[in-house]
Amino acid sequence: MEQELRKEIPRVLIVAPTSDRHSHLIDEWINHLDNLTYPNFDVCLVDNTLKNDKYFKKLSKLKVKGRKVITWRHEWSTKETNHLQMLAHVREEQREYFIKNDYTHMLVLDDDIFIPKNGIQKLLYYNKDHVGFYVHVFYKPNRRPCILKSGEIHLGKGLEYFSFAEIDAYKRFAKKFKNNNLSKEEKLLIPHIIKDQKNPNLFKTYGVGLGCLMIKREVLEKCAFRTHPTFIWGEDLWYFAEANAKHYEFWVDTDVRAIHKNTDWEIINQSQKQLGFIVMSGPVDSNNFELVNRRKNGNRLRKKK
Repeated sequence: MEQELRKEIPRVLIVAPTSDRHSHLIDEWINHLDNLTYPNFDVCLVDNTLKNDKYFKKLSKLKVKGRKVITWRHEWSTKETNHLQMLAHVREEQREYFIKNDYTHMLVLDDDIFIPKNGIQKLLYYNKDHVGFYVHVFYKPNRRPCILKSGEIHLGKGLEYFSFAEIDAYKRFAKKFKNNNLSKEEKLLIPHIIKDQKNPNLFKTYGVGLGCLMIKREVLEKCAFRTHPTFIWGEDLWYFAEANAKHYEFWVDTDVRAIHKNTDWEIINQSQKQLGFIVMSGPVDSNNFELVNRRKNGNRLRKKK
């Protein structure tokens, strides 16, 4: 019965870059995946730990729902590659694996982010190009929802994130809409604020963090994960730029805030490949990128199924 069901419903690949900096969380994270109620998904972890394979050996033994976690090592050097470029390389490897193995949806879910037991079903139900639960970035007291207003980058400010206050204001408006409690004047704003009246909890925006994002196959067939030789910014920005340029939409479920147990990333301080120039302001242009270089070393193909 379960095998027949798996053939008829969307086939999801959960992907995450990982390293031994999350070794204290990996068992808890895997256990939470094991408790997800959706029956048809696999898990793919790419280990970017520097210099040793102890963590990779642990990953190679992991199982979710009785199936082995798909894993391989990504070899890289902080002298040659910035950590953000490395992440683009890893995500592109995972996208290629997704395409070659006939999955219908990819859930990008970082290995320090935890979703509800029915999280996969909820995201699939919305049937959007991209849809995720909202997750905070940065650390207290500077946390922000990883929901982007645009691809603009401003000197001294960085990216344009929505604030928690703005998301909470949207949630209050959506609740009043759902309960038919809007005033006459407020109802005039519905077309400008509520973009999916069937699911008013969904908020349409420029980009939603790659820490928790469900993506349709048709999008991933057209949009790759990219990087740049000198403009070393997050791989998510290049992806958002291309996806928006190709008119794919981003939505976030404001009813669910995923749990994010984020950890300081010491590798940032180790990286010797630094930003090549400073951007004063302006958008990230999807026409100004380079395709991620294909990895030529044999370790890229070391997969465990």
